[in-house]
Amino acid sequence: MVNAELDSLIAKRWGFIAVFTGIFVGFLSAYLCIIWHLVIFGFNIMYIISPLFAGLAETFIARRKYGRSTGAISALITFILINIYGWFLPGNIVDPTKEPATLSLITLIAIALTIQAAFPILINHILFVVILGTFTKLISLPSRILGRAPNTIKEKEVVKSEFISADDLPIPLISLIDVTGKKVKYLGMVTGEAVAKEKQIEGRFSKIMKLIRPVELDDIYLGDARKQALNRMLEHAESLGANSVADVSIDFVSVGGLQGSATIVTATGTAVSLND
Repeated sequence: MVNAELDSLIAKRWGFIAVFTGIFVGFLSAYLCIIWHLVIFGFNIMYIISPLFAGLAETFIARRKYGRSTGAISALITFILINIYGWFLPGNIVDPTKEPATLSLITLIAIALTIQAAFPILINHILFVVILGTFTKLISLPSRILGRAPNTIKEKEVVKSEFISADDLPIPLISLIDVTGKKVKYLGMVTGEAVAKEKQIEGRFSKIMKLIRPVELDDIYLGDARKQALNRMLEHAESLGANSVADVSIDFVSVGGLQGSATIVTATGTAVSLND
């Protein structure tokens, strides 16, 4: 039991080293900010940069040596301790002239920046998901009460392909091959791809919200892209001399950015020739 615990500690040594190094870097940056009087509008910038430096140092060592993130523990510890020092402790040997910080517009802004530096994921979720999501629902509330949904998506005229049943396919799609009384020849893997583009969105605010909220099925032309991918896969199989495609699978990959996004649909299967 003792050996197992010792081996576990040895395996995690770089994790501990990363955390302690982050704390040291955070406190060193805070110390330099104090003795050099790095003050903006009467507020020492250590409250903002020290948690950032601590988290950066810890993350750098953890990813290089430990192989995974340790959660920026040093940034949280640095954040707590320097705020206790700055808000509650009087002058000391480091800075005898120091007085506890007082609330003002500048300190309130600095507190917000400090919290953002220490807890970026939480604050971004609150700002861009909770607050913006609530604001969007409040805007659309009158339309919902009146029974009219806001029309933010402009439908494009799309050539709808006719529904193709499995019996009407030139090359049948099958999952299990019945080899009874038949000769089976495997001709290799065949693929077909198509792009399912997003529907056009009108309004500047709606375009901004599109970058935040996840893409829904109603926002893209998914069905047409799936049929197109299957047809291209069948064309590939037919070019190899196949009369059937087995083990068909369909994959979806979403790509995009500020200019828009799209979903790539890929149909994959094994081309086979079945002869009596």
